[in-house]
Amino acid sequence: MKRILVVYFSRSGHTAFLAQQIARRCRADLACIHEPTLRTGISGYVRSALEALLGAQPPIELDPCRPQDYDLVIVGTPVWFWNMSSPVRSFLRRYGRSCEQLAVFCTYGGSGHNRVMDHMELLWGHPLVARLALTQQQVERRQHALAVTRFVGELKRWTLLQDGPDRSPDTARPLG
Repeated sequence: MKRILVVYFSRSGHTAFLAQQIARRCRADLACIHEPTLRTGISGYVRSALEALLGAQPPIELDPCRPQDYDLVIVGTPVWFWNMSSPVRSFLRRYGRSCEQLAVFCTYGGSGHNRVMDHMELLWGHPLVARLALTQQQVERRQHALAVTRFVGELKRWTLLQDGPDRSPDTARPLG
């Protein structure tokens, strides 16, 4: 049976909401990336923008889990100034190489999502299992269901492929 972990960072709640939806549909464990310093108010916004643009890797804390113990890690990030959030960059630098398989998702305001997911793949060093990008408006208006269903479908296909040809679809672990 495949063990799945959804890891995310969220400043405004959009990525957190999407992470919860994906984890529920995949029957996955959920872990939030925490930081010792808050990103609230205008100073938090400016700090987030500068760190994203400069490629910073701030100190992070992860809920008690070990990403390397999972068959698939799904990483979620907001897009900050056409870049992944700096806490997610720190996560990928620290844990990415130890992840067996990786899928990613992001929430964004206007653009930059393809660049962010390409960069996440580059940091990991292998092709991603699946990708999902949703605008903040889609999340706010709860217009995410179809896209999440497609994303979970890609993960299901990966699970069936990983289980091998001798395993029937009826015995594979359901994700949704």
